[in-house]
Amino acid sequence: MADGPDGPTQAVSGERRPLVQLRGNGDTMIRPKKLNAVNLVVRDLERSLSWYEEHFGFERLFDVQGAVVIGAGGVELELAQADDPANAKRPNEAKDICIRLFAFEVSSDDLARAETEFAEDKDIVWIDHPKFKSCIIEDPDGHSIELYVDKPG
Repeated sequence: MADGPDGPTQAVSGERRPLVQLRGNGDTMIRPKKLNAVNLVVRDLERSLSWYEEHFGFERLFDVQGAVVIGAGGVELELAQADDPANAKRPNEAKDICIRLFAFEVSSDDLARAETEFAEDKDIVWIDHPKFKSCIIEDPDGHSIELYVDKPG
C-alpha cells in the first residue's frame, strides 16, 4: 500500500489503484474482500449435512436462527430447512428469485476426480472457458455447484 493523490492505493497488475473507489458523484462504494457464506434452502437438512460432509469434508460449525453453518478451510455455507419440503421447487426449475449457481475453486487433482467423486450425478457439465476449466455438479436439492481451476496466464 502507498499514498496517492486521492488517498491510499494498492498495486494491481503493476498499476496503482485507489483502495477506496470513488463514484462519479464523489461517494465511495463498498469493496467486498471475500464472499463468506451463501444460504441454501434444502428439503432435508440432515441429508444435505451428510452430503456436504461426504463430498467436501464440511463440518457443522455453528447454528444460527433457522439454519446451520457448515464449512472447512475458510469456505462456509449456510443450510436452512425448507418450510414445506414436499412442495419446494428445485432451484433450476424455479422462476423465483434464487441462487442458481455458486462455485468452489479446487485443485487440478480434485477437478480430475469429479466424475468419480460425484458418480451419482449423471449430468455433470464440463466447461473449458478461456480463464478456467470447470465442471458443474448438483447437490441433492438441485443447487448447481461449479468446481473450477484457473488456467495459467
